[in-house]
This record gives sequence, structure tokens and C-alpha cells, in this order.
Amino acid sequence: MPEISTTTTGIFPKIGGDAPSLRANLHRFDREEISADELETILQKNIERAVAEQITAGIDLPTDGLIRWTDLFSPFVKSWGGMTRRGIHRFYDTNTLYGEPVVDSELQFAESHAAADFAIAQKFGAKKATLPGVFTFAAAVVDNFYSDEKKLRAKLAEFLFLEAEKLIAAGAEILEIHEPELGWNLELKMKNAEITEIYSKFGELDCKIIVVSYFRNFSNEVAEALVAAGVGIGLDFSKPLAIENLSAPLVQIGAVDSRETKLESVEILAERKNSALAKFPNSEIIFSTSSNVEYLPHEIAIAKINLLKNLK
Repeated sequence: MPEISTTTTGIFPKIGGDAPSLRANLHRFDREEISADELETILQKNIERAVAEQITAGIDLPTDGLIRWTDLFSPFVKSWGGMTRRGIHRFYDTNTLYGEPVVDSELQFAESHAAADFAIAQKFGAKKATLPGVFTFAAAVVDNFYSDEKKLRAKLAEFLFLEAEKLIAAGAEILEIHEPELGWNLELKMKNAEITEIYSKFGELDCKIIVVSYFRNFSNEVAEALVAAGVGIGLDFSKPLAIENLSAPLVQIGAVDSRETKLESVEILAERKNSALAKFPNSEIIFSTSSNVEYLPHEIAIAKINLLKNLK
């Protein structure tokens, strides 16, 4: 049997658990009822809470929960020069929103808070860090400067690689890169050479790299382009899957649906596990939630996470 471990994916719920409610205290901070230092203490307590909840559930590769993130792009929109936030948009077909990144001038790198937050979480046992994918980030951007999709992607890839290096220096053992655009936008299968070129550099990092899709899965061609880059792939087993005859050293399987409150039965989990083992008999397999667990009420999110230990 291949090596099997468990993890969670993406942003954690910001309310619930033993830590003070982050959402309520963010509103208090906006009303100037608490100081920046008090809010920072609450943020760090919630990072500790998110890691502890995963460890208690038996998760092998806990994340920092992305507690300070308001969406997949927010740390970088806030930090990088030349990029601002304009409005809010629906994130694919979910009921969550993201701040629309707008590029009006040459992008300038300035380290985001992602690595500093991971360094805090790493002290409590976090092992896996997160970044947005190059293609997903580019698809969200309103580009008023480069006027060339490939140039924009190249610049975003350069900066996200720098962020990846910072996260590894902060102690990340595995890096999960969110690329739902590569599953959602089927026209991107025509850009396989660019996908391989961009992610080959990430594949050389001293860290396990997994590029994940959710909502819709990668086509076989896109998955092959990622494997050719030397990175692992993440697939959502709660959605239709068209991957066949793919040899991938590292595969993350979204076996628990993060967008559905109904808990998976023992039979469904067994079916998804057996399917994963049959499709990837020679791969290291990581079972996970399918996408951001922030979509769920806190108590449901924790119950879903607790299901993952049944897959080991």
C-alpha cells in the first residue's frame, strides 16, 4: 500500500472553537473598540486554535488555517506594490466573495504576511502552507498595465515563487498551490507548455509542492503538464474525474466535500479511498477536504475533518 497521510485545504472558519470570535473582533476593531495589538493577540489565538483543531482530529499535515486571509488573494493584494483592491466578486460558483485585484502599474514585490503567520503556526505544529495559483490569480486580476496575459502570469509566478521561498524558510514542509482556474477554464489545456514551464521552477524547491483543483477537476492534459513540472496534483473526488493512466508520484485526494454539510458515510469514504488506490497505486497519497472549509459552519467543518482519519 502507498504512503497515506491526511491534511485540510485552504481557509478555516473564522468563528467557533475556544478562541475569541475573530469575525466579531474584526468588527470591534473597525469600530475602534479594540486596539491593533489586541486584535493581533486574537488573530494569533485563532491561528493556534485552527492548528490545534486539526491536530486533535488526527490530521498529519496541519495548515495555519489562513486565519488572517479574507480571500485567496488578500495577503498579496495588500502587500505588493502596483496592485490594489477595487470591488468584490463571486469566487467561481460559490457563495463566497473575493476582493478584485487591480494592476495599474508595474508590480513591485513586498513580502506578505503569509510567511510570518506560518512561522507562528509552525510553532504549534503546522506543516503545510498555502499560496494562490498563478493562473487562478491572473484570472482574477483586472490588468490595466501589462495588457498581456502571459506577461502578467510571468510576473505573478515570479512573486509567488518568492513567497514560496519565504514560506519554506518559515518551516513549511509542504506547499499547497490553489489552481481551480486550471480545472474551471478548459481552454487552458491549450497552454500545457506554459503550465509546465511555470511550475517546473516550483518543482525545484526544497519542499513538497501540490497544485490543487477543486469545484472542477483538471483535464488529463493539464494533470500531465503539472506532473511533467515535477509537482504533485490535488483532485476533488466529490466531482467528476477524467484522469486516466496518469503516473504521479504525489497526489492529494479531496475525499471529503467542503461545500456540502451532509457528512460522508463510511461507504462513500471507502469508495473514494479504493478509487484513489486503484488509480494511483504507486503514488504517495494525501487525503484531504476538497476545498476551503470556511464554506461550512465551524461545527460541521470540524466533523468533516474528523472523517479523514477513517481513510488511513
